Amino acid sequence: MIQDVRRLFLTFVLVVSVMYVTDGFAAFGHHFSDFFKVEGAFFQVYSAEMKVLLLASVFLGLSFGRVFCGWLCPLAAVFNFLAPMSRRRANVDKRLKYVILAAVALLLYYSTTTGLSFSSEIAPRYVALGGLFVIVLSSLVYGRVFCTSVCPVGAWFSALGKLAVFRLRIGEECTTCKRCNRVCEMSLDVAHGRELHECSLCWACVEECPYKAIKLRFILS
Repeated sequence: MIQDVRRLFLTFVLVVSVMYVTDGFAAFGHHFSDFFKVEGAFFQVYSAEMKVLLLASVFLGLSFGRVFCGWLCPLAAVFNFLAPMSRRRANVDKRLKYVILAAVALLLYYSTTTGLSFSSEIAPRYVALGGLFVIVLSSLVYGRVFCTSVCPVGAWFSALGKLAVFRLRIGEECTTCKRCNRVCEMSLDVAHGRELHECSLCWACVEECPYKAIKLRFILS
């Protein structure tokens, strides 16, 4: 039940995100950007609004870790659709995403301090589209390798997830049957409680566990 709700919500997030990025589209005489376009709001890349987004992400990450990846990321809807088609898992070090996060942070800092803008350039748009194509193609072959090993946003929330106050914990009822591992979208060893700061809180393992041994707990450590 929760997975159906999550997929529906992620699809809504994806549609709204596409509408915003493409300035909406017209259908049946209605221009959807009139409803979804946010002129002059915090989505625009201005320093003050970026600070608001940064603070919001810190609050979200310190509260629930990578819940953004499981419930709010537009690409998650695409990955959920492609998941049944991808049978292989790439052996890519998960620490790679932290290197990419550092590179992106430096690029953003450079563009902010120098006043350099990429929004008016055509080439970066094609680069972005090409990158999106590579992400989708890699996910079709290797599942969520982008989420686990490449995504800088995922790296940011994974780092915050180590200090998150709400985290999944495995109770004494667990028999280590590893059914939770088989349904984990982040390829984690849930049964042994390893790397749970990478958990996207998709809730699949909670629903899959026949012993109700996996629970979301308030933890201050």
